[in-house]
Amino acid sequence: MKKLLVIMLALFLAVPAISYAGSATSRYDVTIGGYVKFDMGYNTKGVGADFTAAPLGSYRGNQQQNDEYGNFFAAAGETNLNFLIKGPDGWGAKTSAYIEGDFEGKWSGATYGVFNLRHAWMKLDWGKTQLTIGQQWQAFGLVPTYGGNLLSFDLFAPMMKGTRQPQIVLNSQINKNWAFMVGIMSPSQTLQSGGGANVVNNYTRSSLPFGEGEITWTSDACGKIGPWQMLFGVGGFYGSTKDSVAVVDAAGNSRFKDDSSPTWAAMFKAYIPIIPEKKGNKAGALALSGTAFMGQNWSWMGGPPPFATTNASYTTGGGTNGLRSASPTMYGGWGQVTFYFADNLFVNGYWGYITANLSNTYKANVSGNFPLVGAQNLQHIAANICYDVNPAMRVAFEWANVYTRYAGYNVINNGLGADNINSFNSFRIGAFYFF
Repeated sequence: MKKLLVIMLALFLAVPAISYAGSATSRYDVTIGGYVKFDMGYNTKGVGADFTAAPLGSYRGNQQQNDEYGNFFAAAGETNLNFLIKGPDGWGAKTSAYIEGDFEGKWSGATYGVFNLRHAWMKLDWGKTQLTIGQQWQAFGLVPTYGGNLLSFDLFAPMMKGTRQPQIVLNSQINKNWAFMVGIMSPSQTLQSGGGANVVNNYTRSSLPFGEGEITWTSDACGKIGPWQMLFGVGGFYGSTKDSVAVVDAAGNSRFKDDSSPTWAAMFKAYIPIIPEKKGNKAGALALSGTAFMGQNWSWMGGPPPFATTNASYTTGGGTNGLRSASPTMYGGWGQVTFYFADNLFVNGYWGYITANLSNTYKANVSGNFPLVGAQNLQHIAANICYDVNPAMRVAFEWANVYTRYAGYNVINNGLGADNINSFNSFRIGAFYFF
């Protein structure tokens, strides 16, 4: 009798466990992936683990704390988790969905370690044509050869390395070599911002999405390195912004004036296997990849830090005169060279640059008084060596140098003068565990 009671009690306690286990499954095929990532290192200036610009420099005896002291850092928040779901066919296409994020937490202002959504899309695949709907990487200009290789998470982010945005994208393979993409995307930052989709600003006020497109050519005639073969592409996006300011007439009535201006970017991308792998072995292989771009008033595309390129909204002569909208052009790019000493030992070299064409007139109109606060140009240089312990684990060492020139000779910071040119070095070790 006691044994029967024990067995019944065990079964009774097991019921909730069984039901909870069942709730973690899906009626469709779900694959869990991602990686654990760890960083530890030292910066010669106080910029933290994830950086894009040098801090303001000390100027004429007015010390800037982050310029005077370096900092040690250690982090694991870039650990990544993703889910790939394969469902039933629909409209004659294979359907799937993808959810992915990390634990940095910084984009939404949340505590470090909080899960942060990066991708959330669904796809219909007809073979040579795919329709993708949701939050995803920009479809133009993207060459993610740095993925899993670059330890500094935000390096080259302002150089159009790639960013994520809600969009609807149609990709189609014309033939073996040629393909094209067309789509529409959100004109303003949604995820990764405090207001998210509730943000109303000059970009969303234009009432139209951004249009995007790209045409690419690829060939295996020069061989491959891993999944990569020769690739060239040109693409970009186009949209508009509507600036609006309040003006007060002689009777004291407040009215709004507005003016629209274009927002656009054109990009060229390439991947060249200079020395391809041989029979699946990468030893001796050499590759070159990267992008070049030019654009204007491109909202979220520039990445951190805030460049001195906010659209200038100002009235000519004051009062009820019309609004004039203007923004500078920006150009730059980034490149990566990769060489394999062995199939599991390789080095990467990176260079990136971005600059904004700012006139003194523009600076004065934006800020109201010279100089304008914000970065005018950036240069990133980095090199690392990576070793694959096994197919799941990678360890690496990386050095990076960041140069920043701010828009004014004497940037005002808390009422004190600051040098507008500065740079620093960063040294870090890191490890990935892919699963």
